[in-house]
Amino acid sequence: MDFRLSIGEDFMGALEFSVPYNNDPETLTEIFKWKECNANLIREIYLSGPQEYAGSGRISPAQSFNDFADAVNRIHREGIRVNLLLNSTCEGSDWYASNVLNDTMDYLNRVFEDCGVEAITIANPMYIREVRRRFPQVEICASVLSDIDCLHKAVIFKKAGADAITPDVNINRNLCLLKKIREKTGLELKLMVNEGCLFKCPFRKFHFNFISHKSRNPGSDGTKGEDNVFSLNCIQLTKSDPSQLLKSGWIRPEDLERYGEIATFFKLVGRTSSKTMICRSLEAYMQQAWDGDLLELMAGNLYSYGMSYLTHLDNHSLDAVGFFEKVTSCDRECIDCDFCEQLIDKLIRRGVFTPAKMKDLGLK
Repeated sequence: MDFRLSIGEDFMGALEFSVPYNNDPETLTEIFKWKECNANLIREIYLSGPQEYAGSGRISPAQSFNDFADAVNRIHREGIRVNLLLNSTCEGSDWYASNVLNDTMDYLNRVFEDCGVEAITIANPMYIREVRRRFPQVEICASVLSDIDCLHKAVIFKKAGADAITPDVNINRNLCLLKKIREKTGLELKLMVNEGCLFKCPFRKFHFNFISHKSRNPGSDGTKGEDNVFSLNCIQLTKSDPSQLLKSGWIRPEDLERYGEIATFFKLVGRTSSKTMICRSLEAYMQQAWDGDLLELMAGNLYSYGMSYLTHLDNHSLDAVGFFEKVTSCDRECIDCDFCEQLIDKLIRRGVFTPAKMKDLGLK
C-alpha cells in the first residue's frame, strides 16, 4: 500500500462521509442538500432496521419494515448508498441459537435483495463471519462498538470478513497506531469524528449492552427513559473533571485533512440527535471549518454536558495552543500530565446560551 504523505501533512483530495439518519424524514431531506460540498461528499447514510429483527447501538423511534424500505428508497434516489446497522453488543443468551441466526439471515436477505442495501455495520465478529459466508457481495464494516484498539484485534476482524473498520475512538489521536492498522491489514478505516464519550470510559460496555436490549423495545418515548442513568452519570463525571471535554477522542473539522494517509472516510454520530444538530455537524465537517462552540458539534456526553451547563468551548481557541500537535504526540498517560486540566480552565466559558442551543431546544 502506497502511503505518500507524512503523518500530519494536509491531504488535498476529496473526503467522504457516513451520515446518520434519525428516523425523521425531514432530517433526511435536509441531509440531501449536503450531498456534495467543498469537493467533499456523502458516501453513505447509515440507519438501523426494524426493531422486531435486531437491536442496534442507539435507541431509535420504532419503525416498520415498510418505513425502513421507504427511507432506503429515498436515499438511493439521491445516488447515495445505504449502510444498515446490526451492531448490538448483546442480544441475550439465544443470540447464537441456530433458529435466531437463521431468522436474522433471512431478514438480511430481504434487506440486501429486496431493498438493495449495499453495506452493513456489525459489532459481533461471529456475525461478521456468518454474513460474509452467506452474502459475499455485501460490504461489511466492523462497528466502533467492536472496540478495535490495536492491530491484533483489527487482524482478527479482517479474518472474520470485514472490509472496513471504525476503530475505537480512544485511538483516534494515535496516528502511528492508526497508520499501522491501515498498512498491515489493508482495510479501509472509517474514523468516527464527533462521539463525545469519556476517554476510555469504564461504563461504555455496560451502557451499550443496555442500549442493545432497550433498542429492541424503545417504547413510546423513543430515545428517553432508563438510558438516562448512564447519561447523567457521565455528565456528573465531566462536571467534576471538565478536562474530559478535551480528552475525549473527537476530531475537529479543520483537522480531517491531517489524517490523509490514514483515512479519507469519516463517520458522524447523531442517530438520536435533533435535525438541527445533525445538519450543523454535517455542514461543519463537510466544509472542514467551524466558527463556534465545538461542543455543539459533539454527540453524547459532551453535547449533553454543554447543554446542561451552557458550557462553551470556542473551536478556534484550540488553534492558538497547538492542540492537535500536542494530543497526537502525547503518550495518553493522563495521570502524569495536566495539560488538559490546565487548558480547559482557560478556554471554557459557562452560562453561554447560543442560538444553536436554542434551535436544538426548539426555541426561536
